[in-house]
Amino acid sequence: DLITVDVTHLPTVPDTLDILCPAQGVATLAKAAGTIPYEILTSLGPRYRRRYVRGGA
Repeated sequence: DLITVDVTHLPTVPDTLDILCPAQGVATLAKAAGTIPYEILTSLGPRYRRRYVRGGA
């Protein structure tokens, strides 16, 4: 459960960071990581907060 994120391009360091959100879905994250969405979703540990949304947004 460890990740390093380069935020040097941001003007200030954020208090929180959304890894998966409407602006960046699992497919986008997987492509950037060189993997598939299934691997991203199944590798999230139990400590990550999850919010399930039915029927889209």
